[in-house]
Amino acid sequence: MSAMTAEESPWAGLARGCEALAAAAEANDWARAARLMRELGALVAADRAWCATHDPALPERRAAIAAAHAALESAGAHLLPAHASLKKLLRAWGALPPT
Repeated sequence: MSAMTAEESPWAGLARGCEALAAAAEANDWARAARLMRELGALVAADRAWCATHDPALPERRAAIAAAHAALESAGAHLLPAHASLKKLLRAWGALPPT
């Protein structure tokens, strides 16, 4: 079996997915962010399956996972305030119980 390149590997796709999620959140593109969040589960599963037969400590994978983590942190900076604003709005409408 030939070595996987960064472009062929599931962890590279996971890093790109996380970066796309961060970009969608920053752009307030919530429909795209929701679609990307649904896709992240499959990307994580593919990475886990890859790790079952390959070295998870591969430097390229570790770098991609670190980039994915940084992108998720960036997305959270946009998603968490939006989530809080939505909860506040739903509480104001009486759709959620008061805190």
